[in-house]
Amino acid sequence: MKFLRHLAGYTPVSIASGLAAFGGVFLFTRLLEAEEYGRYALMFSVLTLVHTMSLVPAEAAAYRYAGQAQARSELPDHFRTALSLTFRSLIVTTVLFAALAIVLRHQPDYLAILPWLLVITVMSTIIQVALESHKAMQNVSRYSLLQTFLTLSGFLFGALVAWQTGLGAVSPFVGLALAAAIVFIPEAAWLRAQAKGGTVSPERRKLYLAYGLPIAAALVLDIIVSVADRFLIAIFLGEAAVGEYAAGYGVADKTVLLICSWAAIAGSPLIMAAYESGGKDAARKEARGLISTLLLLGVPAAAGIAMVATPLAEVLIGAEVRVGATQIIPWIAFAGLLNGLLMHYFSEVFQLAHKTLRLTTLMLIPASLNIGLNLILIPTYGLMGAVYATLISYGVGVLIVGLVGRQYVALPLPLGDLARITAAAACMWPVIQLIPAWGGWLELLGKVIAGGLVYVTIALLLDAGGARQFLRNRGQG
Repeated sequence: MKFLRHLAGYTPVSIASGLAAFGGVFLFTRLLEAEEYGRYALMFSVLTLVHTMSLVPAEAAAYRYAGQAQARSELPDHFRTALSLTFRSLIVTTVLFAALAIVLRHQPDYLAILPWLLVITVMSTIIQVALESHKAMQNVSRYSLLQTFLTLSGFLFGALVAWQTGLGAVSPFVGLALAAAIVFIPEAAWLRAQAKGGTVSPERRKLYLAYGLPIAAALVLDIIVSVADRFLIAIFLGEAAVGEYAAGYGVADKTVLLICSWAAIAGSPLIMAAYESGGKDAARKEARGLISTLLLLGVPAAAGIAMVATPLAEVLIGAEVRVGATQIIPWIAFAGLLNGLLMHYFSEVFQLAHKTLRLTTLMLIPASLNIGLNLILIPTYGLMGAVYATLISYGVGVLIVGLVGRQYVALPLPLGDLARITAAAACMWPVIQLIPAWGGWLELLGKVIAGGLVYVTIALLLDAGGARQFLRNRGQG
C-alpha cells in the first residue's frame, strides 16, 4: 500500500518533531525563567505569522505545481518562477520586520530577538520551497533526511546556547538560525540547479499568486486561532501566564498535531496526484486511507494525553510553569485533534479544487470568533477562558469547512469507524485509573503502556478504523 510506504518514509520526521517538541518543553521550561519562556513563545508566534503572511504563497505554489510541472517537463520554468516569487516576497518580509522594529523599539528584550527572526525567515523560506518541492515530487528520503536534521539540530543548538550562554529567550532562535544555515547552502544550490535553463513566466507567477495568497491567508487565520490568545493572555495575565499556557499547549497540541501532520504529509500528495489523474472519485478513494489513519491514531492520542495529564506535566514541564500547564493539557489535546482534522483533512478539498479563496473567507469565522471569545473569557476564567475559546473556535471551523467543502469534493467521513475508535479509546480510562499515582516517569510509562495495550486490543476486536487491515499492511510493508 503506497500510503503506508510513504507513512513509513516520513516516520523519522515525525519522531524528530516529537523529540524536539517534548525536548523543547522539557529543557526550555527549565533553562528559561517563566517570563523568558513566555517571551520566547510570543516571539515564536510572531515568527510564524510573519513567515506565513509574506512567504507561504511561494511555498504553497512550489508544492502544488511541482508535480504538475514534473509531468509536463516544465520544472526549470516552474522553479525559476517560484524563486522569482520568493525573492519578491522577501521585500514584504523586510517591511514587516521594519514595522515590528518600530513597534518594539521601547522593549529591548523583544527587540533583541528580532534580528534572529529575520535571519531565520530569509533562510527558511528558501529551504521550505525546496522541501515542499521534494514532498510534491515524492522525494521522500531526501525530504525526510533534511527535515529530520533541521528539526533536531535546531532544538539541540538552541538548548546548548541556552545552557552555555544565558541569552534567555534569544537562545532558541539562535539554535534555529544555526540549523537553517547548515541546510540553506545545499538546498539553495539544488534549487538553482533545478531552475537552470528556465524562464520566469508572468502568467505562471500570477497563477501561483492566485493560488498561494488565499492559502497563506487561511493559514494566518488558523494561526490566529492558535496564538491570538497568547497575546491577550500577556495583556490580561502577564508573560509568566503565557509561559504556563505555551508549555501546556506545547505538550498537548503538538503531540496530536504531529500525528495528524505525519499522516497528512504521506497522504496529501497521493490525494492530489489521484485527483489530477482520476478526478473526484479517485481522490475520495485515496482519502479514505488518510482519514482512517488520522482517526485511528489521533483520537487515542488526544484521549490518552487527557488521561495522563498530571504525570505528563510532572515529567516534561518545569516547576515554574507546571500548575497552569497541567490544567489546560486535557482540553488542548482535543483542540489539537480538531485543528489537525481542520488543516490536514477538511481544508484539503479547497486546495484540490483551487478554491483557496473560499477557504480563506470561511476561516475568518473561527478566527474572529476566537478573538471575541478570548476577550470575553480570559478576564473571567483566566487560562481556561483561552482554552474554551480555542475549543469552540476549532469546533466551528471543522463544522463550517467540512460542510462547505463537500460542495467540491465529498471526502469520506467514516462515522461508524469514528464511533468504534472512540469506544476503544474510552476503554483506556478504567485501566489507566488502576495504575497507582507513583509520580514521575514510572507512573507515566505505566499508564501509557497499559492504556496503549487496551486501545490496540479493543480496536482490533472492533476492527475500528480498519485496524486489522492497517496492521496487516504494516506487516507486509
